[in-house]
Amino acid sequence: MPDKIQSLPRKIFNCQDVKNCLHEILHEYLHDKQYDSSQCHSLSKDLAHRIKETLKTFGYERYKFIIQILICQEYNENLQMNCRAYWDSDTDKCAQSIYINQDFICIASAFAIFYY
Repeated sequence: MPDKIQSLPRKIFNCQDVKNCLHEILHEYLHDKQYDSSQCHSLSKDLAHRIKETLKTFGYERYKFIIQILICQEYNENLQMNCRAYWDSDTDKCAQSIYINQDFICIASAFAIFYY
């Protein structure tokens, strides 16, 4: 009898562990930064790359990661961010962390989609 194809991940994406990781990376990268709109593009790319590479070390097999970084200047105004997705709630997960200082706000979101 042939082996069954594994339909569930061996290790489920742990949202709290990833949230802690995002928090550490944001504080490491941003603690000494001030808002500079000319640097936001490269900073967000660097953050997204660092987060993706770190998540790869967690051992989540057959997961695809989507990293979203939002950086905006702090003006004591409201900011709303929404996301909608159609996914498998048993395996697909997300984590988010927010960094705020006197100059800017940075929101990092990591989405983990299990590849069947």
